[in-house]
This record gives sequence, C-alpha cells and structure tokens, in this order.
Amino acid sequence: MAPQNGLDPDEKNEPDGGKKKSPLGEWLVKILQVLVTIGLLWWLLHDPARRADMAESIARADVWWLLAAMISAGACEFFGIIRWQLFLKMLHLQVPLAETTRLFFIGAFFNQFLPGTTGGDVVRVLYLMREHPEHRTAGFLSVAVDRLLAILVLVAMGLAFAWGRTEWFAQSLTVGNTMKIFAIVLFTMALGLAASFVLTKRHLVERLPPRMPFREAIVKLSTLWQLCIENRREALLGAFYTIPMLVTFFAAFYFVARAFTPKVNFLDMMSIMPLVTAVSSLPISLNGIGVREALLDELLHELCGVAKGTGMLVSITGMVVYLLWGLPGGWFYLSRKRREKAKSP
Repeated sequence: MAPQNGLDPDEKNEPDGGKKKSPLGEWLVKILQVLVTIGLLWWLLHDPARRADMAESIARADVWWLLAAMISAGACEFFGIIRWQLFLKMLHLQVPLAETTRLFFIGAFFNQFLPGTTGGDVVRVLYLMREHPEHRTAGFLSVAVDRLLAILVLVAMGLAFAWGRTEWFAQSLTVGNTMKIFAIVLFTMALGLAASFVLTKRHLVERLPPRMPFREAIVKLSTLWQLCIENRREALLGAFYTIPMLVTFFAAFYFVARAFTPKVNFLDMMSIMPLVTAVSSLPISLNGIGVREALLDELLHELCGVAKGTGMLVSITGMVVYLLWGLPGGWFYLSRKRREKAKSP
C-alpha cells in the first residue's frame, strides 16, 4: 500500500500488504483495553492506605535519583537511535544521523501518546518512506529487525534471571509459580526463534506444508533472519547494542525506585523488569497501563518488601520519565508540519 499524501498516525501500513483487520474488531479490542486499564487503575487506587503510602513516598522523594533516571532513560534512547541507524545502513538506506534522530523521537512521541505499542513505529516509517519512497519495504524491515533483536535479547535476559535467581523468586509462592510459567513461555519463544533461524539457514522454509500452523509467521521471520545472516556483522552489533539499551531502560526504573525507597537494589530491578516488560507489552490494556503498575507493585512488595502503592508509584514515575523523553519528538513533528505547510501553495 502506497503512503497517503497526508500522514495519519493511526494508519496501519505493512510491507507485505497483509489482510486488513476488521474495524469493528479493532474497536472492540480498544474498548476492552480501555476497560481493563480503567479497572486496574481503579483497583490500585481505590485503597486509602495505598494512596497514603504513595503520598508519603512522594513527600520524601530524592530528586537526584530522579535526575539519574532521566539520564539513564536518555542513554536508552541513544542506544535505540544507534541501533536503528545501523539497521538502516544494513538495508542500504543512507539517512543522516540527525534525520534518524528526529524520526526516532517522532516515533517515540507517538509510541507514548498513541494507543498501542506500534503506532510510533508506523509514523517514523511513513516519514522515512516519504523521504525515500523507493525504499518502502526497507524502511519497514529496519523496524522489524530492530524489534526482532530486541525480543531476542529480552528473552535471553529473562531466561538468565529466571534461572539464575530461582530461589529469590521462590520467596513468594505466587511470584515463584509466575516465574516458572514465564520461564516456560520464554523458553518456548526461544525454541521457536531458534527453529525459524535453522529453517531459514537451511533454506527449508518454502518446503513447509501450506497448512502448517504458524507457517505465515515463520515465513515472515525467515525474511528477517535472512537479512541477519547476510549481514552478520551489523546484526551482531545491533544485538550487542540492544544489551545496554535494555539495561539502561531497566536502570531508569531502578533509579526511580531508589528515589522513593532504599529497599530495592540494582540486581533485584534487573531481575524483575524483563517479566514486567514482557507482560506489559501484551495487548491487555492501553500501552500496558495498569498491567505494568499492578505487576511492579506486587513484585516489589513480595520480593523487596516495598510498601503497597510505592511500586505503582515507581511504575507511573518511570513512564513519566519516558514521556518527557518523548516530548522532543512532538516538537520535531510540529516543526515538520510547519515546514510542510510553509512549502505548500
């Protein structure tokens, strides 16, 4: 599908021209996500004792830890930009670093302020397509590879912490059982990714039976794996950059936690955040709001002894930190719109 003359942030474009989802189905999903979000936030905030704990934590917050969180979140965005620039070059898209930075922040802005977790990716790719219409597919693939390697590293980190800190998670029966389920899911994902890689490496994807379950997903994955195989150096470097990107992302939440309580250490937050990130990425609520707060509140309370409500405050404040880093993207977006308006007859 060719990009429209006007850029609509809600437009869904796919490089493979896949089937469109039913508008009614999409609306029903959004309504359910809104209801889940509102329900979870009400459940978390309706308790007066929880609200009192949150107010007390805010009153004693250490602004220096919050500043450290802002710096860490900025480092996360920096590694995100470097990774995307690397993948663009891998796909022979010559985009200046300054332009990559502007497009990345525009995407970050819409990721924070649009429902769903892919709206910002669509926006930055659409802008990229307007500048490089001959490389439409490459623009989408650059984001797809970016996401694939991020998932791959997140799965690896999640498995490492789930296995390495089994006894720590087992302090809470509920959390321990949850981590076992989480580890099984991650292990299954890892096996699926490994299997699709082997099938791609041995050129067996096209031989898969047409009616085989998940065949379409495997075919799509094989396109990305083939790119990684053909560009091993860039793919490995991109995966390497993903590690500090995720570490600084998790660290921002650790610094926020330290602003409100001394009971959380760095290793604890590194162990918890892969689970929180993975679960809140599921399309359960709007942008994971409510799910992230409930999960982080419960995990910090059960495993670190943090008062109920403080974990929710950590989650909300952490997301505010990333909302602030998304604001430059709004400025870049408005600047582009003004320039486009000035050029139009």
